[in-house]
Amino acid sequence: MTNILIIGAGIAGLAVARELYSHGFSVTILEARNRIGGRIYTNKKFGFPVDLGASWIHGINKNPITQLAQDFKVRIQHTDFENIPVYGSNGELVEVKELEKARLLYKQIFGQAKALGKNLKQDISVAEAIQRILIEKEFSPLQKTLMKWFFTGREVQEGTDLDSYSLWEWDEYATFSGGNYLITNGYEEIIQRLAKGIDIRLQQKVIEIKYDDKSVSVKTDSGTFSADAVVITLPLGVLKSASVTFSPPLPESKLAAIDRLDMGVLNKVVLKFSKVFWLQNYDAIGYASQMANDFSDFLNLSRYIKVPVLVALTGGRFARSLETLSEEEVGERVMKVLRRMYGNNIPNPEIVIRTQWAADPFACGSYLTMPIGAKASDRATLAAPVANRLLFAGEATSEQYPSTVHGAYLSGLREANRILNEFAV
Repeated sequence: MTNILIIGAGIAGLAVARELYSHGFSVTILEARNRIGGRIYTNKKFGFPVDLGASWIHGINKNPITQLAQDFKVRIQHTDFENIPVYGSNGELVEVKELEKARLLYKQIFGQAKALGKNLKQDISVAEAIQRILIEKEFSPLQKTLMKWFFTGREVQEGTDLDSYSLWEWDEYATFSGGNYLITNGYEEIIQRLAKGIDIRLQQKVIEIKYDDKSVSVKTDSGTFSADAVVITLPLGVLKSASVTFSPPLPESKLAAIDRLDMGVLNKVVLKFSKVFWLQNYDAIGYASQMANDFSDFLNLSRYIKVPVLVALTGGRFARSLETLSEEEVGERVMKVLRRMYGNNIPNPEIVIRTQWAADPFACGSYLTMPIGAKASDRATLAAPVANRLLFAGEATSEQYPSTVHGAYLSGLREANRILNEFAV
């Protein structure tokens, strides 16, 4: 029987394992954490489900994660990020017509920036392209503030600042249509079902991977495992950290691709209150701050789980900077913003949970971003097998759908099919 090792029990690793297991392969997953899921993590320890990592199915039409949700009878709910209340720095609600005007301008500017990139012989950042467009335009103070809010929201979404993102690679990913859907009781519902029956060894931190053209040996901090092949689903950030030694070393082309690609950071601050004091009939809430670094986007989780919970979403350098603060300090910074929006009489949170994905040694970030110098071909290079014994999966290896759960899942199926073709039982 063909023996396959998989490193990492995130959704990519589970996808490989599930597919190979169903075809009669002997499969073992080695997972460094004391839980499965990787960058998918549903926290339930305070009596309500909240996803601290991935939260949404991005585009439900023809999306394989939608199919899994249907197969497993998992409840999903739409999140409307457009029709939301946005507060100005003065705490007053921005008029809808002003918001829509600014949204139109924002979309036009991004379209013009993308068009600018097609005529450039050298890549520049998205932020520089935007600056070149803005220099020719005049805006009211309110329009400037609102467009900054839209730009900040995009930085949260991408997990990186626009001055770090390649213009040539901007908006080049394939997408599914149908809007964003939150998994009501957490992504864990899908992860647990995928893991059922699979041999998963937790708290197995991989230290070294030795390989030749016949077999593979994987050394963890508590033992050594041998296999015919190994599927490596380590996050790009972990590969960049070089915490796992490869013997012989990975090819120079793969190391160069790992170096050029980068990890973004999206961090969350979850606040549970005694009561809802915010506008309840919206999925999200915006705050258009005039400050350079501030909380700008809030998910109204109480709409989904019927518990008074707000989730502040942060991205890029601001998200990284918050990791150096204590949980109490982060909570107080969020509260300063909420008080500007709702006044000083709002209650303090009963619970504050914050994420630190950049500092997490088993993630080293949230998901792939494309800095200047990175190319889509680098993702293909990252995905390429080595000596037909080392295979690579995970969202950063997805040519079409990087930075997404469905991209990670499909990359796992891709490598499972590669093994099925190579090691037919």
